[in-house]
Amino acid sequence: MGDHHVRSRKDARTGFNVMRAFALALFLLLPSLAAAQPPPQYNPYTHRYEYAPKGATPQYNPYRNRRELTGPGETLQFNPYTKKREYAPEGAIPRYNPYTKRRELAAPD
Repeated sequence: MGDHHVRSRKDARTGFNVMRAFALALFLLLPSLAAAQPPPQYNPYTHRYEYAPKGATPQYNPYRNRRELTGPGETLQFNPYTKKREYAPEGAIPRYNPYTKRRELAAPD
């Protein structure tokens, strides 16, 4: 009578197969995510690690009154979403960054 809580072997195998497929997909996806973003660089003015292009140097931003890590060829550009000027590659467009949950200027594709 009280066997409605017992799972069949078929249900257990299905759950295991789903977990196996998820683990495989995650295993295949992680290397591409890790390779896509360079490691953070230390900014001695803010005492924080920040994501910046390779070879970035701290440069003074007069609109924010602080030094920001800027890559070679980056210029001050206006971001219409934040209403501020920030350093970005030439021709950058605002894109949503899920890590900071803001729209940031990013290089065009």
